[in-house]
Amino acid sequence: MLTIALERIRFFAHHGFYAEERVIGNHFLLDVLVQLPEPEHPSQLAESVNYEALFSISKEVMEVPQALLEQVVHDISEKVKARFPVIRYSKVTLRKQAPPFGGDLAWSCVALEKQY
Repeated sequence: MLTIALERIRFFAHHGFYAEERVIGNHFLLDVLVQLPEPEHPSQLAESVNYEALFSISKEVMEVPQALLEQVVHDISEKVKARFPVIRYSKVTLRKQAPPFGGDLAWSCVALEKQY
């Protein structure tokens, strides 16, 4: 299996359960990892997953405010699989930095793993 990953992509977005989170926004870190069968011709991008496209899909989804981070990671996972049907496994992890819990917390984290 070939693994392709983007790690700790930084976004500022307006996701959150509370209305003020969707107004004020927050900083997020996103990881997207996919696995696919090893290409027969690894020099051909058409047989692989373009990580620039992974970034574009992630950016597009991150720009749409959602109440739950679970929806964000689900949407990224579904759009990536739809664009690249060759993918056999994906893991999307989203960390919200300094969530509004009133305590000293580095980030909250939601991850979605899918086997195809």
